[in-house]
Amino acid sequence: MRRFLLVCAVGLLAAWVVGYLVLWQDDENLPNDANAVIVLSGSDESLPAGRALVGGGISDTLVVATERNSDDEQRAALCRNAPEDVVCIVRGPFATGGELQALAKYARAQEWDTVVAVAPSYMGLRLDRVFDRCGGTRVVLAAVDEPWWRDAIALPLEWVKLGVSETVRRTC
Repeated sequence: MRRFLLVCAVGLLAAWVVGYLVLWQDDENLPNDANAVIVLSGSDESLPAGRALVGGGISDTLVVATERNSDDEQRAALCRNAPEDVVCIVRGPFATGGELQALAKYARAQEWDTVVAVAPSYMGLRLDRVFDRCGGTRVVLAAVDEPWWRDAIALPLEWVKLGVSETVRRTC
């Protein structure tokens, strides 16, 4: 049993270290003429950061990913009475996989060239892959800071999500 736990711990540590080196992305220079700022669900910091980017002139359009029964009161209130410059998209199934596909499809339908995505740093590679596969929209990551414990849990899970999006959920 100890050997099994040691192998699991070493595997998790390896997934985290390699994930940090491969998946973690620094902010790119944000464009001044993005078609939209997209706010992914999952972080309490993403909606205020997205609103600040729109208010700072990055884009005139804010796209907010939400759930039907969201616990996030800010998103629920914003999407209940969305102004003209705010688009709310109810995410699809399978957590962020369905969410990314729904957002990428919307970007393709709008014929957007560039979007700024507000998300944790480790999601950059999967964002690029899904948006490229679903229409070729360029994604610039505006990373939000997460607590260290959340990054520690989410980074190895991002490998699984990336694997699923590259194998099982390749369609758009």
